Amino acid sequence: MPCRRLAKSTTMHDMERFAELAQTDAPHLDVLALAIASELREVDSDAALAELDRLAGEVVRHGLGETPDEQLDALAAVLGRHEGFAGDVEEYDHPNNSMLDLVLQRRRGLPILLSVVWIEVGRRLGLPLRGVGLPGHFVAAYFGEGDPILIDPYKSGVRMPDIPAGVTVEPTSTHQTALRILSNLVGSYERRGDVGRTLIAARMRLELPLDERDRRVMEFDHKRVSARMN
Repeated sequence: MPCRRLAKSTTMHDMERFAELAQTDAPHLDVLALAIASELREVDSDAALAELDRLAGEVVRHGLGETPDEQLDALAAVLGRHEGFAGDVEEYDHPNNSMLDLVLQRRRGLPILLSVVWIEVGRRLGLPLRGVGLPGHFVAAYFGEGDPILIDPYKSGVRMPDIPAGVTVEPTSTHQTALRILSNLVGSYERRGDVGRTLIAARMRLELPLDERDRRVMEFDHKRVSARMN
């Protein structure tokens, strides 16, 4: 498995940025994901962003192409086959699989974080890639002039030939993506008995612009976790 080690030093400027970014109308997904990780552990955000830049450059060197099919093939060739990004089947729910900087190091992660890699490399190339939440799964999709083209970054970027029956393919907003990342972390830390980080991730969800139903659910869950600290 290819793995490039990023520097361990942390850039402190984004350690307290999540609350601010969470209220921004359209934060970049890579910066928001790194801000989540920075609240929970030391992160070198500059190195992670530079790695995304490098990956985009590799796609350009490979030859991006002009059609959606050519562009997705180029991404799959670089990110999936050459760089080796794929799902972690050994420790699926480990918190490391929800940390963008570690996913970039290890080339392994949850579907949603692998999709973030594809989306953010695509954004650097001007490609209309967005995240899509499917029942029980998260993928990326190319939203061009025709029907959306679904790809599965967890399986190294293979095309999904058919849209599941009864599913409307719509882009998941950056804030909703962050909410799903944090909910994964709440569950992952709680299953490992890390109440402190469970509480941090649960509290961070409340910083996001939630609808009334989601806010009630997240407030209840935050109180439930808080009670375990007493």
